[in-house]
Amino acid sequence: MNDFENELDKLLKAVEVSPNILEHPPVREYDIAQELREMIIERRTESGITQIQLAEKSGVSQANISKIENGVSLPSVATLKKLADALDYRLVIDFIPEEDVL
Repeated sequence: MNDFENELDKLLKAVEVSPNILEHPPVREYDIAQELREMIIERRTESGITQIQLAEKSGVSQANISKIENGVSLPSVATLKKLADALDYRLVIDFIPEEDVL
């Protein structure tokens, strides 16, 4: 080992890892954008309307609805509310414990 490696080895041995770090499991990754896209498409198709008709009812352009449904754009909360209102749904945003989702 050279001097640099010896010094690095000493420094790494001196690093203490808090035992608390092991108490919190890593957060499960999920794709909220994909979930939103699927919900919008599902609600729109269940309602039997086209993107153009949803655009007319919501005031969100058909181009923007297409971008959202194709994953090109992530809608704002305001846009989600407009779409929900036009589809006769109430937009509800909530935090759910991971164990309730699994």
